[in-house]
Amino acid sequence: MQTQNQDGTPVRDARMVAAQLCAECDTRTMSGEPLAMLTRRELAAAAVPGAARVSGGRADAVVVIDDGEHARRTAVGLGAVADYSTLYALMCLPVDAPVPVADLGEVTRRLLGKAPVGCVDWLDTTHVRRRYVPAATAPLVVIRGATWRPALRRAAVFEPFATRVVLLTRAPRRVADIAWEADIDGTGLWIAHPDGDVEEIVAPTPWAEHYVKPAGWRFAEQAYAAWLTHHGIDRAVTGPAATNSGADPTGQMMLGDDLSG
Repeated sequence: MQTQNQDGTPVRDARMVAAQLCAECDTRTMSGEPLAMLTRRELAAAAVPGAARVSGGRADAVVVIDDGEHARRTAVGLGAVADYSTLYALMCLPVDAPVPVADLGEVTRRLLGKAPVGCVDWLDTTHVRRRYVPAATAPLVVIRGATWRPALRRAAVFEPFATRVVLLTRAPRRVADIAWEADIDGTGLWIAHPDGDVEEIVAPTPWAEHYVKPAGWRFAEQAYAAWLTHHGIDRAVTGPAATNSGADPTGQMMLGDDLSG
């Protein structure tokens, strides 16, 4: 097996990419197996249908659950928090640290006041603390298709959020003609064979997160919602208007008109 390119750099393969995706934590898929130990065939099978969702695109994704946050949400009845405005407000707070309500802007205070139960704790009449952290990540998006070019176009919308692989359900006539394009684009190219084997032609370039933004949290929350639905858990999405019994102890959240998310 070839382990190095001609320039001496290591050849990328699915295991190396998966290992890099979870280099700093023991991430596990929905099956409970460590992500770095899965084969290409297992990674494709572990991808949750429709878990990768962005404006203008939907695909399957490997979903990795934060067991601690999932357990906390289960205890308080909190599902996925996919409302962008709510996530924007939550991002204004550090996790598990009291923040004076007076230090928050009016819009942020109103949005936090409407956040679902379990997102924040109102400690007293003057401080609020964020409990929310993303309950899942979707480190690998699997775009399934019969032909290369349409699948590659579908993969483009996921570039800001995750590592991408196009899984062709049938082998193209001239693999070399598309392999170079996949390599330049950074999108992996896998081919599913009739015997169930998944052949890797080009390994994907691992995605790296440079900035934490509400859109990234929403991508993770939508993946979590898909995972919950896939497991038949009846609390996939918790809306922003859910009653928060501990919210608004000061009455400041009702200032101004409500915002629509």
